[in-house]
Amino acid sequence: MCLGYVPVEQAIFEVLEANGKAKEVVQTKRLVERLQEGEETVADLLSKMPTVGVKPATITARRHQDALIRRELGHIKCKALTTKHVAEMLETIEARGKLQWAVNVRSRIKAVCRRGMALGWMDRNPADATERAKVRVKRKRMTLEVFNATLAQAPKVAPWLANAMLLALVSGQSLSTVARWERRSVKNGEALVTRSKTGVTIAIPVALHMDAVGMSLGDVIARCKQSYVLSKYLIHHLRGKGTTEKGSAIKVKTISEKFLRARRLAGYVAEDDPTFHEIRSLCKRLYDEQGNVDTKALLGHLSDATANLYANSRGLEPIKVRIASANA
Repeated sequence: MCLGYVPVEQAIFEVLEANGKAKEVVQTKRLVERLQEGEETVADLLSKMPTVGVKPATITARRHQDALIRRELGHIKCKALTTKHVAEMLETIEARGKLQWAVNVRSRIKAVCRRGMALGWMDRNPADATERAKVRVKRKRMTLEVFNATLAQAPKVAPWLANAMLLALVSGQSLSTVARWERRSVKNGEALVTRSKTGVTIAIPVALHMDAVGMSLGDVIARCKQSYVLSKYLIHHLRGKGTTEKGSAIKVKTISEKFLRARRLAGYVAEDDPTFHEIRSLCKRLYDEQGNVDTKALLGHLSDATANLYANSRGLEPIKVRIASANA
């Protein structure tokens, strides 16, 4: 007897074989097991990221990173997040040419996953296996020629721009530090400044002299104070306009934009020409050539080697910038 085109004996054999194979299939997890795995999503995890002790600027940057991560991965359960999920998100960013942004987002998602492991929401960090985007620095270094040419055009752009440029060059401080440098910083022949990025306080002698421009830090500070405008800051608005008050600090973005305009007026219009930030590098190179300034301390750079040299006091004392005598 046949069942269709298959003999009964063969059909019975195939049914028995199929039943035996079915017993080897892994059973679906029970409801209680699925509940124990947790329902927390990546979006839930982002809300658990700590902010205590984090600088406002860092919080702002992370907020943008978190928004992207939430949009791309927020709906995925923490324990279901895979390296493929993270890699695809990063590849999408890289495809748009945003390599540094991809690096920043990767660093953030790695930290988020570490937090997930600490909370017991994840068993591993799927972001660890992803590749870091290779960022190629394209920006040209600042030269003294470019600086001087831009400095000559600065008064045409903003009355305070030349002072900001000179303060950055002679002091070696970052744009954000220059923008918030207070008039009252000078005490006992030293200017005390705190780097917003690292929290490191640096004591710079006002006698610090840059031979390349023929000015000391004291000269530049005195020049800044000659605006005759009552202000808390060395670099400030000389007149009010709209919601901007006379004497108020200049925003970092405004300084960058005004510098860019002055540099272009000087004839340096290429996309990779140096930004205001490159003044800091120029400062180090000029002082290194001059030979009598401790540039590691001046720029506030801390490393394992320099920490021992300058006896890092964990913020209790400023880093002292030492100047060798001219006759030494």
